[in-house]
Amino acid sequence: MSKGFALILSAPSGTGKTTTCRLLREKLPDLKIAVSHTTREIREGEKEGLDYFFISQQEFEEKIKNNDFLEWAKVHNSYYGTSFQATDSFINSGLDTLLELDVQGVEALRAMDYQGIYILILPPSIKEMEARLNKRGTDSEDRILQRVETGKQEIKKYKMYDYVITNHIVEDTVNAMLSILQAEKVKSSHYRPASPDIEVLLKDGVD
Repeated sequence: MSKGFALILSAPSGTGKTTTCRLLREKLPDLKIAVSHTTREIREGEKEGLDYFFISQQEFEEKIKNNDFLEWAKVHNSYYGTSFQATDSFINSGLDTLLELDVQGVEALRAMDYQGIYILILPPSIKEMEARLNKRGTDSEDRILQRVETGKQEIKKYKMYDYVITNHIVEDTVNAMLSILQAEKVKSSHYRPASPDIEVLLKDGVD
């Protein structure tokens, strides 16, 4: 059985990642979600086990000690981590899986040569990113400024990713992601013979 694809998505705060992922799930209902753990407080509209698993700092640190995480990072004074269980079980079963990670998480996966399709979603401008954070109304002014500065540093890491998409219109962004996934699936490096006779032909090295 062929493995599924890991679709690894990052975006600075205020880029529209939540809306993008929601629409992506609607268009790809079979896409599995590697739900991350976090120690930050739950926001209005979020659901336990759907957006994140919300746990205490003590629980998170215990999971670190037990090597439960594929990757983890501390961002804006909160921990975020993706467990091995949340990814491997899906991918090894041939199911495409979405991982929403911050830049630190991507750095950890790149360091271990983790195979996946790495996509960075960016805002049209820094000004627009700040405007979206203000419109969200969930953070103080100081926290927003902190998120903007963090976002600037994250944008500078764009070369870690295979693809970079500017999120002008969320529908266009999702369509671009769907095109990327479709193109990756038909790369020669991912080809799997559809019949035994073609498989034999390829093994024999016949042109």
